[in-house]
Amino acid sequence: MSTPMKHAASQQGRTPSQLAVATPPVSTPFSNPAHAAFSPRNSRSSPQQVKKSPATSTLLGQSTAGALNFDSPSAAAAMGALGIGGAFEMGLDNVGVAGLDGLSVGFSSEDDKVKRLDTILALLNKKRGLVSEAGLERLAQRLGLEFLSEENIGPDGRKSRTLVIAGSAIALDIALDNNVVRNISLAFHGSPPSVARHADAASQILLKDLQLAPSQSPLTKTLDQFAKNFEWLANLDKLSISPGLDCQEALAGIFASLERLYKWDMTKLREEPAMAGKSDAYISSTAMCNRHGYPAMHCRGKLGLALQYWRELRHVPASNSSDQADKVWSLLLGCAPINGLGQPPVRVSENWISKDIVKADPTAIGDKKEALDWQEPDNVILPPSEENKDAGMELLQPDLSTTRVPRVMFTATFDPPVKLPQNEWMRLYAYAQAEPPNLNALDFSHRPPPTFDSMVFPIPPGTKQDPSEARTITRVRQVRVFDEAKQPVQKTHHNKLFIYKPIYSQEVKDLAFSHPRQLIDMLPLLRQYAFLSILLENSFGSNTKDPVATKDGQAKAGTGQGPGTTMTWDEFTDFSRPAQTYDASQISLDGQGDSRMTTHMDVILGVHPVPQVQVVFPLGSSTGDITLRILEGGTVEVMDENILAQDGRGGPKGKGKQLTRGDLARVLEHLEDLCKWVEWISLRVA
Repeated sequence: MSTPMKHAASQQGRTPSQLAVATPPVSTPFSNPAHAAFSPRNSRSSPQQVKKSPATSTLLGQSTAGALNFDSPSAAAAMGALGIGGAFEMGLDNVGVAGLDGLSVGFSSEDDKVKRLDTILALLNKKRGLVSEAGLERLAQRLGLEFLSEENIGPDGRKSRTLVIAGSAIALDIALDNNVVRNISLAFHGSPPSVARHADAASQILLKDLQLAPSQSPLTKTLDQFAKNFEWLANLDKLSISPGLDCQEALAGIFASLERLYKWDMTKLREEPAMAGKSDAYISSTAMCNRHGYPAMHCRGKLGLALQYWRELRHVPASNSSDQADKVWSLLLGCAPINGLGQPPVRVSENWISKDIVKADPTAIGDKKEALDWQEPDNVILPPSEENKDAGMELLQPDLSTTRVPRVMFTATFDPPVKLPQNEWMRLYAYAQAEPPNLNALDFSHRPPPTFDSMVFPIPPGTKQDPSEARTITRVRQVRVFDEAKQPVQKTHHNKLFIYKPIYSQEVKDLAFSHPRQLIDMLPLLRQYAFLSILLENSFGSNTKDPVATKDGQAKAGTGQGPGTTMTWDEFTDFSRPAQTYDASQISLDGQGDSRMTTHMDVILGVHPVPQVQVVFPLGSSTGDITLRILEGGTVEVMDENILAQDGRGGPKGKGKQLTRGDLARVLEHLEDLCKWVEWISLRVA
């Protein structure tokens, strides 16, 4: 049996209203008029009124005729140390102690008091609390949602609770047993089938966020991950307008269109001779990374619509598209309020692209014989209503008439954020037909403008970087390779990265857009820098170590977390010598071990006008020198090299075929690792 639905009871025992004896009304710290006088958000009442109030006199333990005495230097010092000398305006303007005036400086103004209070509240809001009835209730209140609690008694007499967190269109039922979540159910009331079809997937993610992991104690299960996902639902619920706009339906419409495009890509890929015999997982990975991306709704532990466009080791098919072990680059699509002018509002449609996907284009030549048949859905027209007065805005139509549309726009969040040179950053905003942020508003008086290398490899604190000098990043890494006998061995790589020209760059975390066509147009550029980030991460990133100098001058792998950075011009000029003067016979592990088990690899990085990488490494008794660039779409082009014979026969004979520059490029695309690529070349060419 169950009791009628009611608001959750207090988690701090019986409330005063439940006691048999008469009790004073419950109050908050600032509900008392005397307390409110000291609130940083109260009206600016004069200190004299506070002192003369009988309630204040009682509160302070002083008679109405008495006055506060701070003649003691220790008392004044304590007030200053606590920062309350000037914070509480208690009419102490004429009170002072010689030599201690500076200690009485607290908040300089009322605005500072409010600012500090907001900072404290922001810090407290970062902690979501533990999974419990009280924690879920506080989260619902913070999100502005309704919270109800119902007690249930099972056939065996065991008590449990059902919690309901509801908004205007969403309702989440949570079955709770002694503050342990057993089951949940998510429902979208009044939403179309296109939204309801994804409810089960969202419920599973939310349930996993709340359930205990194996051997986990309820005292350590936090609401952090659940809060991130549920806030996404709450945000869309608040932005929706009933009747008129359902943000869930708007995103579901984009998903339906992108899913139709993805299935068309899969069909076309299966028709290609190169894909004969390939698995569906391999073809799906190719569609994700080479075509128009892979749309996914509520996957990889995150609620929402994601357009996945890149992943590590893309040529190795993943066992599951939702496998969180693989690093995936995605665009997370959502909605946000329109705060400025010029951004088109959201539109609701499942036909952003036609059913036929492509349209005949007689002007197209070459490989581009098919053009995607994008559509332009109509705007959402809000009915005239007082409730929609603040939620809508007037939009000018081509016939010069006006119509009321939602004050809501589509947004794309880059996961992970994308680091781009300045010109590519502006081009990304041009794809979205949006104005980039005003760089003149950024204050670089206390910090230098960001460069590409400083964002990818942050300069350690306390290190001075001279932009006129080359920057050198030195790292050590253990690489697992196979020798000629096909036995696995460990080789030590000493890698140096030279940045000779700093390029001003920007990081993009989110971006407003109005049509999914704009996202598709961005993908080649995003893939270009996603692949570059993989190459830099594998050879100079978190899986490498700092070389730490020992007392005798020898080097060994250290435990530093950041890239070792030097800025010496001599090192750079020494590296820049012609390849034929680079004495590979002198390369060794600083006198330790077998030089055959050590590789010194030097890399020059440039990102303007396109990402370009020059790799120099020992190759037998000579030195290999390869220059390549990364094109849009994440493809590699070898521009120059000195390892293949220039006899017109495609290079030296390998074990099976003669190598070409195209072979070198394709191997790097498969390995996605400069260190392993160098070892592969050494094994087959040296």
